Amino acid sequence: MRLTIFATHRGRMLGALASAMTLISGCASIRRPPTTVDAIRRDAVPINAEHRALRDTVIERLVRRVAKRGDRTVDVLMLSGGGQNGAYGAGFLRGWQQRAADSMPRFDLVTGISTGALQAPYALLGTRSAIDTITALYSRAAKSFAPSLDWWFWVRPTGGLVNTTRFDRTIAQTFGGPLRDELRAAFANDQQLVFGTTDYDLGIGRAWSMGDELGTSRESVERTQQLLKGATAIPGIFPPVMIDGHLQGDGGVIENILPLLAFDDYTRLGERLQARGLTEVSVRVWVIMNLWTHGEPKVMKPSSRRTISGRSTSLLFYAHQPATLAALENLARAVSAGVPGMRMQVRVAAIPSEESIFPGANSLFERRFMQRLDSLGFAKAQSAAPWDTLPLNAFTRPDVPPRLR
Repeated sequence: MRLTIFATHRGRMLGALASAMTLISGCASIRRPPTTVDAIRRDAVPINAEHRALRDTVIERLVRRVAKRGDRTVDVLMLSGGGQNGAYGAGFLRGWQQRAADSMPRFDLVTGISTGALQAPYALLGTRSAIDTITALYSRAAKSFAPSLDWWFWVRPTGGLVNTTRFDRTIAQTFGGPLRDELRAAFANDQQLVFGTTDYDLGIGRAWSMGDELGTSRESVERTQQLLKGATAIPGIFPPVMIDGHLQGDGGVIENILPLLAFDDYTRLGERLQARGLTEVSVRVWVIMNLWTHGEPKVMKPSSRRTISGRSTSLLFYAHQPATLAALENLARAVSAGVPGMRMQVRVAAIPSEESIFPGANSLFERRFMQRLDSLGFAKAQSAAPWDTLPLNAFTRPDVPPRLR
């Protein structure tokens, strides 16, 4: 998710509105059944239970995957949000998949937030064709799924400013034909895909298992498509969706990656593995950040309340990225030290923070910038050092580029 997109585009979109009043959008107003705050609060009880059950199911399937693999390894891929910056992740996955040595493994669990949720089905399959499809989606994003302005958002309120017809069509194509069958085969083999949304009503993140949602009926396919649409609904730009009586939007509002399992979950996983006679298991967590970990440097105008407000919102978003990654590192240390028979390691690849000031970085689906990110991700994955050593601290700036030293 890119909260800065709205601030960047608000002026030009509203300015263009006056000259395009005759255009009519295909978006429908969003409606919800009547409810109360007490009813929403009561819903938290079954929703919390569902989340616990989801994590239990993930653990059991991971146990079966370890038994099937035979190499006592669990491979988890986490794909972050980042909007158009998903082009970096697309390039990185392609470069990783094509490496001669230390190539991309077959993942047991893939989690995705926002643009990462769109990438996740293809990354789970992991084939050359699937990874190439991700690249193709982002390379033609401006034509294939970039939204257009909903000129009549003020007449038919949808919770967003854009017409997502093209985007909806792309999501529908994701679950059409062979890809849907390939995903079902992967799920039947206990591979898992979990993605996140933000429940605006409860003010929490929600995790959804695509393997459990994507059934064989048309209704289940349409529900999965709606969930993905909600998972990628940039606040104030893309319309949110109603799912089970709750308003769902971009998962990046709550957290920009989805770790899903906590220390207690890994403890239970270790116990279940040992009960099956599976010890000395290595958990490898691979994180692809479809964004930079620190906000872009700026020369601020001290007297401008508007720019200071916008900057504050942007920094609120970026400041928790280092903390999230540091928490993952700490989790890995705790699991390795405290769960018998299990070792855990984390590897992170993030967009270099200096890319944040490159022309097009604050645009919506800017073709040349996305091509640059794709090439950057591919080259990084193909390099001798594809994984980063990051300053996991909001009080430390990443290394200054050599040209400025």
